[in-house]
Amino acid sequence: MPRTSLSRTLRIAGLAAGLALSAAPAMAAGTGFYVGAGAGETHGSGAFDDETSHWKLTGGYHFGWLPLIDLGAELAYVNTGELDGEVGGRSASLEVESFQAMGLAGLSFGPLGLYAKAGMADWDAERRGRGIGDRSGTDPVYGVGARLGLFGLSGRLEYEHIDADEIGDLDMLTAGVIYTF
Repeated sequence: MPRTSLSRTLRIAGLAAGLALSAAPAMAAGTGFYVGAGAGETHGSGAFDDETSHWKLTGGYHFGWLPLIDLGAELAYVNTGELDGEVGGRSASLEVESFQAMGLAGLSFGPLGLYAKAGMADWDAERRGRGIGDRSGTDPVYGVGARLGLFGLSGRLEYEHIDADEIGDLDMLTAGVIYTF
């Protein structure tokens, strides 16, 4: 094989490898709208220092403006199970549902991505027990997560914290799946 053919072949192979590597983040994270669902465990604090399960529905948009950087916006609905506690010396329970709006920023390493998220959670808490009533409010929510995916389908593991002093902070660990259109 002449020297010019070898050089040309190496340049074409290098260009193809570069294009494949630059496309990997887009294939992995997906750019565009996504929907998903997840389930996990919620840990309460304060008067409701207990653990329960929760489920979550998610929708959002990945912008995909920069390679290796994930930017997005997300809306979520989270519904917890019952947290048991004690208020005023009497047993009580708490169930929380929240609507969340968050911004996401992270790094994409091909099919693997790490991200952070922050926003606000509008929550309603149903408190049961003698002499206590329901509560609602809007408080900050933030978290971190990791995702692993390819061709629009991603598995996610994330930790989120709702900073709700009125009912006690909520820590949530969620495993879920999202599909990017």
